[in-house]
Amino acid sequence: MPFLSVIIPAYNEEARLNPTLEKITGYFSAQPYDTEIVVVDDGSTDHTVEIVGAWMEKSPVTVRLARNPRNLGKGMAVKNGMLASTGQYRLFSDADLSTPMEMFERFLPYLQQGGEVVIGTRKHPAAQITSRQPWLRRNMAKVFVLLANLILGLRLSDFTCGFKCFSAKAAEEIFSRSRVSGWAYDGEICFLAKRLGFEIIEVPVVWAHASGSRVKLRRDVFNSFSGLLQI
Repeated sequence: MPFLSVIIPAYNEEARLNPTLEKITGYFSAQPYDTEIVVVDDGSTDHTVEIVGAWMEKSPVTVRLARNPRNLGKGMAVKNGMLASTGQYRLFSDADLSTPMEMFERFLPYLQQGGEVVIGTRKHPAAQITSRQPWLRRNMAKVFVLLANLILGLRLSDFTCGFKCFSAKAAEEIFSRSRVSGWAYDGEICFLAKRLGFEIIEVPVVWAHASGSRVKLRRDVFNSFSGLLQI
């Protein structure tokens, strides 16, 4: 069993997957623990799968490919990656590496002290935002946090930072129950963690807005709100 699994959901990520995997494998090859990288192809129609295949042959750390039969949504990609992983701890990160992989070092002390759900937050005073989102997206994110806390009965500062880590036990109990495939999946993960009795530890991270986001504000705001009601 590797110490850490890193799950990267990927849908048509051929443009940035090579530099992303170069950074991730370079970082973890220098660490004193075993790591596996699990890229989850979410029905890509570009060369995402071929790129991952090439890294499986040349990577200094283990790289694996999991595949959804079609485009099921980011929530399902994260879920399937978590359940396909074998690590003692399981971290998922966005393919754009908005949060640098080095931020896992901030998670380690909490995990070593028995923490089972550790998530990144951009809203803590100690967080560092090196490149901000556009004004509208920042404010829509604030509204989502407010609604998610209100509807789901939580008290979290940040739901949608794409840098979250789970113990194997927490990952299997939470993601075996998750159902939301759209942009509210972060809310469902946190809701399930609380319902199952896991403490959620928020840790401030470095974060930078990356261009090329596939978020469509009107569509995804509606889907996120309906997803919260579904949860």
